[in-house]
Amino acid sequence: MRVIISGGGTGGHIYPAIAIAQKLQENIKDCQILYVGIKGGPEENIAKKYSYEFRPIEGMGLPRKINKRFFKSLTTNMRGFREARKIVKEFKPDIAIGTGGYVCGPIIFQAASAKVPTLLHESNSYPGVTSKFLNKKVDVLCISYKEALKHFKYKDNIVVTGNPVRNNFKNEFSDSDLETLGIKKDRPVVFSFGGSNGSYALNKAVLELSKNIGGEYYLLHQTGKKNYDKFMDEMTENDFIKVFAYIDNIDLFYAVSDLVIASSGAMSLAEISSVKKPSILIPKAYTTENHQQYNAMTYVDNKASLMILEKDLSGYMLNENILKMISDKEKLKEMGEASGKLANKDASDKILEFVIGLTEKNEKH
Repeated sequence: MRVIISGGGTGGHIYPAIAIAQKLQENIKDCQILYVGIKGGPEENIAKKYSYEFRPIEGMGLPRKINKRFFKSLTTNMRGFREARKIVKEFKPDIAIGTGGYVCGPIIFQAASAKVPTLLHESNSYPGVTSKFLNKKVDVLCISYKEALKHFKYKDNIVVTGNPVRNNFKNEFSDSDLETLGIKKDRPVVFSFGGSNGSYALNKAVLELSKNIGGEYYLLHQTGKKNYDKFMDEMTENDFIKVFAYIDNIDLFYAVSDLVIASSGAMSLAEISSVKKPSILIPKAYTTENHQQYNAMTYVDNKASLMILEKDLSGYMLNENILKMISDKEKLKEMGEASGKLANKDASDKILEFVIGLTEKNEKH
């Protein structure tokens, strides 16, 4: 089977694509994956890390205001649509799968126009522009949250599957792993990150916290690549805070942590549930229709997480909540178990079934 997979911009679009690709290769003989993304985008490095062939196309997000950037994006995306058509014609896929981000718009559109079976996965409770654009064009639209359904005009091709998670999450680590991270397991370990690109609010709180942390726990913190240098310039040096620009082996960080601090993007939540970790969730305030706060409330209501809004966040508040949580090991255990119950373990299986069904149906025609 020849499969085009496309999704880009952030980990929330890229990692579901990787999870689906892994599932297909595990279950379908001679499955050839071609990953299509933006040249130089984070998806290029991640796809290559997982040994997938990568083909770039051009693309830009459309600004909401009509300005110079708006017209530049139109020209860039026109080129992207032409490049996507060429890729579909040359690769001759049996199916094309998109997982969001503007990059998957051209390739899924062109595949559908060429009568190639198409499947789209939307991970958030409030769908992106690309998913809405492709809604009626694709054969199957998989959503992670049933709440997303009301935002689509065409509902006949929509199914709720949950979020697929990569298969490399093993809750194991070695002494050499701890040595590499510069920590010991003689005290609790807290892992904090604000999505793949980082979070300004969380970075600011950790900078404040770095002045006061006294060794009650280790903090592993991801800043996001673009924020790293400025963060390191401003941080108060502390042996108990380990800072990383970007983490591509996040399974290790989950494994060593006793508590996770994260924004509440759909992919982060799916991963946190899959490894059964208690969490402090800090929803990003600027997300469309505030969907991250709604995501987080599901975890709070199920006693799996504590939530702090960005407007209330400070280094002092974050430290106080961390200390309160790590001091009660039984509570942490209960929250981890509650988190695990929110995992959707069969999301990848459901998507696999649709892929097989669509390709078999197409072969008969």
